[in-house]
Amino acid sequence: MLRRLRAREGFTLIELLVVIAIIAILIGLLLPAVQKVREAAARMQCSNNMKQWGLAVHNYHDAIGEIPYARAAVPSGNSMYVGGYTTGYFFYIPASSDSVGGWLTRCLPYVEQENLFRPITASTTTSQLSSAFGNFLNTKVKIMFCPSDTLAGRAHTSGAAVTTYLGVTGNDEREGSDARNGTFPVHQWYAYTGKRTVKITSMTDGTSNTVMVGERPPSSDLYWGWWAYSDSDNILAHPNRETYTVSGCNGNELFRADIPSNPRAACHFWSMHTGGGNWLLGDGSVRFIQYSAANVISQMASIGGGEIVTLP
Repeated sequence: MLRRLRAREGFTLIELLVVIAIIAILIGLLLPAVQKVREAAARMQCSNNMKQWGLAVHNYHDAIGEIPYARAAVPSGNSMYVGGYTTGYFFYIPASSDSVGGWLTRCLPYVEQENLFRPITASTTTSQLSSAFGNFLNTKVKIMFCPSDTLAGRAHTSGAAVTTYLGVTGNDEREGSDARNGTFPVHQWYAYTGKRTVKITSMTDGTSNTVMVGERPPSSDLYWGWWAYSDSDNILAHPNRETYTVSGCNGNELFRADIPSNPRAACHFWSMHTGGGNWLLGDGSVRFIQYSAANVISQMASIGGGEIVTLP
């Protein structure tokens, strides 16, 4: 008599466990590779963002004849003052790109964002200006932040949008003062005077030996890093010796790795990338520089210090 052989209906428990183990191993091998590919893509996009800002700074220079100012500055005689602590900013009417924000604000027309600023300059009353600035401050601009930055896509509880990219004010900052020998030197804040003009020709150290912009994610509470403001929001010295604005700074903050949850992370340049961060140079190029080269960054932070620079 012939026996009918029955087809097997499934895996045995041992076979199933072996298959699951193999899949787990493959996933374990695949995930790091996927993460590396994603980080490489994010780092490249971050580099492209910085190149766009480099072009914007150079195009601003070509049109205006100087590097954009790091802080707001108002011509003498323009004394229709509005604002203060109630609005969170100091306004003057008529408003101009010089009287609001920092270097990022002044570069908006050169990254196809001129319409963002237009309602401010069109304001003729204090209420219009306050409303226009509120909308301006709360607008998220994708080119303002690195894709690796998990914080920058969000906003402060006030609605203020943030940035990853900070202009370099120089390397001559003293505790409680401001650096004045970098690409974005600062002028006297309260009197709105002493604007420091920088031209490409001012970079006597060489444009390829000067850092203009570096990365620093906003603080974990999103209080520091507002792109439409200036001090400690989108400009920083290297080394940063300011201890007045951001609490907890040690008075000699250098480019080094950090984590978003550290309140002191807002005191210095760093990035969400592994091992270092992107830096925009004076010639418009972008270099990924490792944390071990922090001292070199200090030398490159000035535009005319005569330092001898050798990047690793």
